[in-house]
Amino acid sequence: MEVFPKKILSVIHPSKFNFDKSINYHLSIHIGHGLIKVCCIERTTQECLLLGVYALPLDKNHPSYIRSLEQFYNQDFFLIKKNWSSVTLSISNQKFTLLPHLLLSTKDLFAYMHVACGVDPNDEVISFTHALAKVSVVFSENAAVLDWFRKRYTGSNFHIIHQANAIIEGYQIECLPKPKLFVWLAEDYFYIIVHNKRKLLYCNLFTYNTSDDFLSYLSAVIQVMHLERTSCALLVGGLIEKRSLAYRQLKAYIPRTTLKTKINFLNANAYVFKKSGTLPMLYFDLISSFLCHTHSKAWK
Repeated sequence: MEVFPKKILSVIHPSKFNFDKSINYHLSIHIGHGLIKVCCIERTTQECLLLGVYALPLDKNHPSYIRSLEQFYNQDFFLIKKNWSSVTLSISNQKFTLLPHLLLSTKDLFAYMHVACGVDPNDEVISFTHALAKVSVVFSENAAVLDWFRKRYTGSNFHIIHQANAIIEGYQIECLPKPKLFVWLAEDYFYIIVHNKRKLLYCNLFTYNTSDDFLSYLSAVIQVMHLERTSCALLVGGLIEKRSLAYRQLKAYIPRTTLKTKINFLNANAYVFKKSGTLPMLYFDLISSFLCHTHSKAWK
């Protein structure tokens, strides 16, 4: 029987991270797909000082999920601090939909989700609106899990968002205005974003098993959005490398493809990523959660 939580990665800056200075840090927490990811970003310098990835049970409806969360918080005791500058909990699942923010009615959130993808009886439906993109993401997640986090982080500095919110916000700050097309890949799913002149036209998540699956979905979106694959610019990042088959196929299909490995709004000091042997764009969703708080310098 598998024991959770299970450590996959844990790196802390030895000289800069200070447990007693959490009031200066933003804490990002990401849950979904059997993982919990956490990072701390220093509010003034916007430097990532801590990065952790742990395996959790896949089923959030099972009692073992919350038991695993409790055990995780007991072993990583810094998480129980309540005086963080800000805290973002990001939810990763396929239970979300996008709406123009002017059409959003909070009393109709369940109706939106029923039409888009249905609502699990154990779920709570919430939303987060992007001021710049003028779009709202409506999403659902297990209500007991959300309440568990709310009890640990009270006050106005705690926000719950969807992973799509972080991807959209990160893309707006990091990538605009040049590429019309942006793709971010995880292990078995990826996001596609299309924009034109700072206007968000499309955002969706797709699951995939092979690079052929990936290209098929991308090709369908390009056709639906009436993009010219030979001339449009594509920025791609996440779990993809230049030497991979997926990237070679992508480059052949869309010649103006650029691989993005760095996150420019972060401080250039990349100790955490060098120590972990990973690239910042692999955690683009986790780190971009920071941007969903307007105190970040990227907004200024």
